[in-house]
Amino acid sequence: MKNTLLYILILVGFAISCDEVYESPPHAFLEVSLENIDSLDASKPKVTVYGIGREDTIYNETTDLFLLPLSMEETTSFVLLLDSIADTLIITHENELIFESAETGFYNEFKILDVDHTFNRIDSYDVTDSLVTKNWHENIKFYINPLPNNAN
Repeated sequence: MKNTLLYILILVGFAISCDEVYESPPHAFLEVSLENIDSLDASKPKVTVYGIGREDTIYNETTDLFLLPLSMEETTSFVLLLDSIADTLIITHENELIFESAETGFYNEFKILDVDHTFNRIDSYDVTDSLVTKNWHENIKFYINPLPNNAN
């Protein structure tokens, strides 16, 4: 009976110590900012993002700054709805597996190689930092056209 109790206490001790040691790994997300090409227009668009090949919405909010996950493939594709006007975004990137620590393990960092997009609402872009790391900062800035007069 004493041995069984001792084993149970040891197992509980291991379980508690594992919870204290493990931390979730950091995540590297692509940070995208939007800027109106009309300098007098300070409005923020309603942004809805769908990942091509995914069933769920990644982002759905009125904002001019948002984060996007990149895939383990060489390209990641999205459909961006900016005030309900769709643009397609294709990002070509390299992946690198980074060891963070024994507590958190590995995570991926990415290097942006190319950006392709449609020209419905997006006019142009700048890659402000091609390295997508666990320290989130602006990677791509899209310059967007104003809404057409007949838009809702």
